[in-house]
Amino acid sequence: MNNSFWKWIFVISLCFALVALSLFATKRIYQFILPKADVLQAARTALLRIERDSSLVTTRAYVQAVVRKRDTQWYGSAEVIRIVPATISYAVNVAEIDRKELEYDERARILYVPLPEVRIHSIDPDLAKAETIRNLGLLRSESMIGNVLEEETEKMVRPALEEMGKTPEIIKTAQEQAIVSVRQFLESALFATGMPIQVRPYFKSDGKPAVIEKSDGTGLQ
Repeated sequence: MNNSFWKWIFVISLCFALVALSLFATKRIYQFILPKADVLQAARTALLRIERDSSLVTTRAYVQAVVRKRDTQWYGSAEVIRIVPATISYAVNVAEIDRKELEYDERARILYVPLPEVRIHSIDPDLAKAETIRNLGLLRSESMIGNVLEEETEKMVRPALEEMGKTPEIIKTAQEQAIVSVRQFLESALFATGMPIQVRPYFKSDGKPAVIEKSDGTGLQ
C-alpha cells in the first residue's frame, strides 16, 4: 500500500515535470522561430506607443559658434568677436515611419526599420556663457563702438548655428545617436514580449545595411 502510494506520487511528479519541460521547450522553439507576422506586429505596436507619447526621437549636439563684426573708420578700426556655446536638438518623427516598410529577416532574426531624415528640432544658444572679444584700434574706444557691433554679432549667432547644424559631420552624429535610441527602445520592447531579436534602424538615404554572415551560418549585422 505504501509502495503503491509512492509510485503514484512519482508518476504524477513525472507527468508535471514532462508538461513543464514541454511548455519550456515550446517557448524556446517559439522564441527561436519567431513568426514574421508576430514580430512585425509587436514592432508596429511599440512604434505606435512612441508616436502616442511624443512622436519624436531626439538627439543633441553641443557646438560653439564664432561670429565677428568689423568696423573700419578713418580714425581707426574696431572688431567684436563673439563665441557662443549652443545646443542643437535634432528629431526623427516616428509618425513618418512607414509601418509597411518594416522588414523581418527570419533566418538572421533581424528587424529592419527605415527612418525618415533627421531634422533640426531646436537651437538654444547660451548667451549667458558667451565670450566677447573686442579688438580696438589706437583711436577707437568702447564708447565709440557703442552697442552696435555687439548687437549685430548677437543677431549673427542663430544663422551661424543653423549653418553649423547642417554640416555633414554633425548630421551624421545625430543620425548615429537616433539609430541607437530607436534600436534600444525596440529591442527592449520586443524582448519584454519574448522576442529577443536584433533591430537595425537605418536612414533611407543610406540604404538598408547588409547582413554579415558568421561561420555558423547565422546572420549578424
